[in-house]
Amino acid sequence: MLDDPSLPLAEVRRNLEDLRAVNAHWGGANALLRHLSARIRALGAPSVRILDVGAGSGDVAGRLQRALRDQGHRAAVVAIDLQWRHLRAGRSMVPEPAVAALAGDAFRLPFGDASLDFAVSTLFFHHFSPEENQGLLAEMTRVARHGVALLDLRRHRAPALFVSLAGPWLFRSPVSVHDGLASVHQAYTVSEALAIARTAAPRARARRVFPFRWLVTSEP
Repeated sequence: MLDDPSLPLAEVRRNLEDLRAVNAHWGGANALLRHLSARIRALGAPSVRILDVGAGSGDVAGRLQRALRDQGHRAAVVAIDLQWRHLRAGRSMVPEPAVAALAGDAFRLPFGDASLDFAVSTLFFHHFSPEENQGLLAEMTRVARHGVALLDLRRHRAPALFVSLAGPWLFRSPVSVHDGLASVHQAYTVSEALAIARTAAPRARARRVFPFRWLVTSEP
C-alpha cells in the first residue's frame, strides 16, 4: 500500500515513521554496518561512496553514514528510491538532510560501471520475484566495484504472528500492519535468497541475522 501513489502524504509519513521505529529496534542494520566497516578497513580506502538502493525515507542510509563516520571512516551514502514522496517525507523527519537523496529506478541505476564503492539495500529484496531480484543484483553489482550487501526479512511464522497481534497496538498507521504482514509472507528464506544471489553473483554468501533477518554479501 505504501507504494500506491494515491496514498495521502500524511499516511505515507506515518508509515515511514513506523518503519523508522522498526529499523531502530529490530532492523538488524548493525550487521550491515559491521560488514561494511570490516570491508572498508580491509581495503584501506581513504574514503568510500555507498549507494542505498530502495532507501525509502533514507532513514537507514542516514544511520549508516553517521555510524561509519563515528568509526572514523570518510563515508558518503546516497539514498535512491523510485518514490520521491518517500524521500521527501524522510527529509521532513530530520532537522538537516543526513544523506544525498535521488529519485531513480533500482533496475536502471543512474550511475556508471564501478562508479561507487558499495551498493546495499535493506528490506527491499522481498518486494520482488526471484527473476526481478536477479536483475536487481546484476545492476547493483555493475555499479559497485567493491561489492554488494543486502539485509532483509527472513520468512517465518513468528514475525507474521507478531505483526498481526501487536501491530495494531504498536504502529501508528494501518498501512504498517497491512504491508508488514505482506512483507513477511513475501520474504525469502536464507537458502532461497542465497540461491537467487548466486545467479548474479556466484561468490555470494549469506547468514542469519537476529531476529528473523538475513544478510547476503558479495565481493568481486
